[in-house]
Amino acid sequence: MKKTKLFGALLLVAIVFVSGCIGGSGSSTTPSQTQSTSTPSATLSTTPSSTQTPTETATKSCECPKAKPYYPLTITDFAGRNVTIEKEPKRIVSLAPSITETLYFLGALDRVIGVTKFDDYPPGVQEGRKIIGGFSDPNIEVIASLEPDLIIGTSMHLQYLDQLEKIAPVIILDPKNMDEVYEAVELLGKVLNQSERAEGVVEFMKAEVADVQFRVSNKTRPKVLFISWWNPLYVPGNGTFQDSLIELAGGENVFHDATSWAQVSLEEAVARNPEIIILSAHAGATIDDICNSPLADTDAVKNGRIYFVSDDNAISRPGPRLVEALEELSYFIHPEAYGYNFQPVTCPVEG
Repeated sequence: MKKTKLFGALLLVAIVFVSGCIGGSGSSTTPSQTQSTSTPSATLSTTPSSTQTPTETATKSCECPKAKPYYPLTITDFAGRNVTIEKEPKRIVSLAPSITETLYFLGALDRVIGVTKFDDYPPGVQEGRKIIGGFSDPNIEVIASLEPDLIIGTSMHLQYLDQLEKIAPVIILDPKNMDEVYEAVELLGKVLNQSERAEGVVEFMKAEVADVQFRVSNKTRPKVLFISWWNPLYVPGNGTFQDSLIELAGGENVFHDATSWAQVSLEEAVARNPEIIILSAHAGATIDDICNSPLADTDAVKNGRIYFVSDDNAISRPGPRLVEALEELSYFIHPEAYGYNFQPVTCPVEG
């Protein structure tokens, strides 16, 4: 899977939009403006007694109402809060790597002045920007010193809301699945007055998802165990990105009945007999760990269907790169849909 695929396609989308603007008038026109400017002669006086010149009359007839300014803008965020943005945001503090990534795909990274110490995408994103702390523990004083005009966080940051709102307007994003990621992208596009760019990003993501779904349609759904962390064993349940992606990729999450990220026992995982085991890249487990555990009795291990994701961030951050993770999962779950034939991972034979 080429990581440049997403970037190139989104760049193409951006070029198309820019080309459209160049080919047009250079500014948007509301229906009321089109009507009034296209028929000014209809209001010219035609009575003989009129002493006004056509130019004077036309000038008066073109006293069109001014277009309503885009800002101030009031939106409803993922926490159900109504937030008013008084002016176009130019100095943004991002409280989560997923938010920074989304701003990047919206072409708004130049507006971001503060990021967390965990932000690592796009490469070099921390250069020239202030580190405002961690994801769960932002430094309020540092954020205030940046004098931002917009702060964007997640539900993790609701505990700091009172302090943050004294600095700047705060928007909370908290998508739990692919559809809600689309909504988050569109919401940020609206806030930044970049709705067309956001629409392009969402349409590309939907096209990638549709391609995967087409490939895996009408295929059996193998049972998948996704291991987020090995010891203790944590798995994604209902309401997580991984659960949503496994389903879209044509699999069945064996712990779909669990809620959020759940700690389970190895015995419970074995009892559900997964046909495929997929591990987070930083799950803390090796092939030997799996082979020397009770999971060795599952169909997944017996048939060598053990895989490691290549990028934990792509599969765990709710942003446009989720489509990359979806494609990789579909390779693992249905390699035949792509003409692949993975070499089975075999456990060492004792003796």
